[in-house]
Amino acid sequence: MLKNYFTIAYRTLVKNNIYSLINIFGLSFGMATTLLIILWVQDELEFDHFHKNINNIHRILENQQYTDGNIFTTSSNPAPLVPYLKETYPEVKYASRYTWPVENLLRADKEGNFESGRHVDKDFLKMYTFELVEGDLNTALDPVNAIVMTESLAGKYFGDESALGKSITLNDTTELNVTAVIKDLPTNSSLTFDYLLTFEKFWNENKSWLDEWGNNNVSGFVQIADNTSASAFEDKIEDDIKDKNERSNVTLFLQPLSEYHLYSKFENGKQAGGRITNVKVFSIIAFVILLIACINFMNLSTAQATKRAKEVGLRKVVGAYDKQLIFQFLGESLLYSLIAAVLAGLIVYLLLPYFNELTAKKLTLDILNTELLLYMALITVFTGLFAGSYPALYLIRYQPARVLKGVIRSGREAATFRKVLVVIQFTLAIVLIVSTIVVYQQLNFLQSQDIGFNREQLLYMEMHQGMGKNYETIRKELLNDPSVEHVTAMNMAPLNFGNSTYGLEWEGKDPDAMILFSNISADFDFIQTFEMELAEGRGFDRKYSTDTANFLVNEEAARKMGFEGNAAEQPLTLWGERKGKIVGVIKDFNFSSSHDEIEPLLIALEPDWFNYIVVRAKGGNMDGAISAMEKYHNMYAPAYPFEYKFVDDQWSEKYEAEERIGVIFNYFAVLSIIISCLGLFALAAYAAERRVKEIGVRKALGASILNITGLMTREFTWLVIISACLACPIAWYLMDAWLEDFAYKINIGFFTFVIATFLSLFIALGTVGFHAVKAALSNPVKALRYE
Repeated sequence: MLKNYFTIAYRTLVKNNIYSLINIFGLSFGMATTLLIILWVQDELEFDHFHKNINNIHRILENQQYTDGNIFTTSSNPAPLVPYLKETYPEVKYASRYTWPVENLLRADKEGNFESGRHVDKDFLKMYTFELVEGDLNTALDPVNAIVMTESLAGKYFGDESALGKSITLNDTTELNVTAVIKDLPTNSSLTFDYLLTFEKFWNENKSWLDEWGNNNVSGFVQIADNTSASAFEDKIEDDIKDKNERSNVTLFLQPLSEYHLYSKFENGKQAGGRITNVKVFSIIAFVILLIACINFMNLSTAQATKRAKEVGLRKVVGAYDKQLIFQFLGESLLYSLIAAVLAGLIVYLLLPYFNELTAKKLTLDILNTELLLYMALITVFTGLFAGSYPALYLIRYQPARVLKGVIRSGREAATFRKVLVVIQFTLAIVLIVSTIVVYQQLNFLQSQDIGFNREQLLYMEMHQGMGKNYETIRKELLNDPSVEHVTAMNMAPLNFGNSTYGLEWEGKDPDAMILFSNISADFDFIQTFEMELAEGRGFDRKYSTDTANFLVNEEAARKMGFEGNAAEQPLTLWGERKGKIVGVIKDFNFSSSHDEIEPLLIALEPDWFNYIVVRAKGGNMDGAISAMEKYHNMYAPAYPFEYKFVDDQWSEKYEAEERIGVIFNYFAVLSIIISCLGLFALAAYAAERRVKEIGVRKALGASILNITGLMTREFTWLVIISACLACPIAWYLMDAWLEDFAYKINIGFFTFVIATFLSLFIALGTVGFHAVKAALSNPVKALRYE
């Protein structure tokens, strides 16, 4: 019986080869897209799951409550917190601090490069699961000057030789000893580093400011004991910082390591998403595209139903049951689906390198992976059964007596159902088109918006070795270069302001008020170099020696202080000891990203904190400015490689994720249209074939080519218009929700929907028009010669 089913299915496939190919290619593209997205989603969901203790490891987070209603969530903690938790609570099995990434100069023999690493406590290598190459992870971080390297970093400096026990110098000042080498971190790891140094070393070098319960400066992780309730432990520790610092506004809570990657966004102290949003969106897109492909199959199968009516009638006459016929047609559908699945696997194999480049991942197609095979089998079976369900149920409804008498009609119900399916297809496709347009418009807005300063022709470099103490000399020499217009210095890189404080006092401030201000240190000429505008007052000026104690603020800071329009010359005290006044108010500028509202900002002039030199090139002479910077870098920091960055590139990097989403949406929108048009192309061909005699009669009676083309395309035009009417509100709702993630965003305009509708109409009519014109140009004599 099964052999007979597959024989008939094969003969049907060969007999209707054009329709079969369209069905198979439509399904294969839909299944390939679904498989690619499944690989991406699987990688996202498995982040950090290679750690054996993932269920017991938690990140320590803070909710900071401010009197202006703002609740700020951060993973930055006081350095004494982690050891305190381990010493105080028996629930803590292991605990480790984890610094922000630090770029240090590593040198073995003559070769030296900047490498990114972290300082961690001894428990770090006991908490997390890293594959050992050589050494002992239990004791690797015991020596103060130990370094644990990844395999690729060890190979970079020591080649094929064993790195264990070898020496490497840090910043040309400290000799480190390689105590262990671990395998490179998997790409789906939230923890990122090329090497690990001891936190003890970091503590010894920075104890003066680390040993403060009021300073947040490192991240912390704890591994709680088995059978310990994380929520109960969280309740115990939530007020620990308040107990140590009576001025604290901090409530501690825990985030499981399993949520670290996907749930990183917090708003007003509550979890508000993160990359999990992309996982959900891409999962929906995978389903949508597979649904569009299945709709193609349903449409073409029901359209071809009349060609198989006699077969159904004869089978019923000789005793076939409805159940047997359903199994037969579902078997055919599964055969199509199986062939499409094989083709989809080949498409994924060919496209995976480009998909990896697009998504910045290293996904692989492992055909021996049981989980992946299970996913593929489920997709194949689901596609076959879902796509073949309605055609199977529709075909068995033919009555053998009527069919064998030659009374074969597809029926109004089937035609209506096909129209509904076409509307669903194009509704989904138009939603994707609108989404693509909105993402493109928002990205274009982000790249072109006025952010309060001119980021073009602006570049910077970090100061090393003797550059800090010779900054004034370097500044003057750079200004003498004809390619340099302005020079200033900062304690942090532009667009990477990470410090904040509530330790400000001003006249009229509520003694109980706690308001968070971002704060940086910047040199004279800060405003001129960045080409900012002043709202009131002046910038730092070398004519005033007292400016080293004074401050600049932005408009938002002035508003928070209650000084709108009269902030200049107001006295201000920082941390209870630095007393000065506000000399100027800078018009608000965006120093973070367009995802966030502009925060209140305080700028002090503290030369001892300067770490970066910022240069504005003159007349677009970037090469000349870079050469000048390299010259003085090499003069005062010869041991360090010269590196520089462009501020506009740093701004663009903030939206890399959105740019990737935009490109992916673009591809998916194009693919959905292609799959929809494959079905539309076949349906138009079928419609032209069924109406060949009607067209012949109309031509014989004088109908023009334009009349007949209009007749053939009118129905499909209305279907696309109906689809647009349904798609536009859905697309508006979805994209408005997406734009909520941006503090600065576009308004979704009416013309966005008009463009999407006309684009869909143009593509649909172009697809249908081929068959319409072909039918209109046909010779009516051939259509009517048997009448």
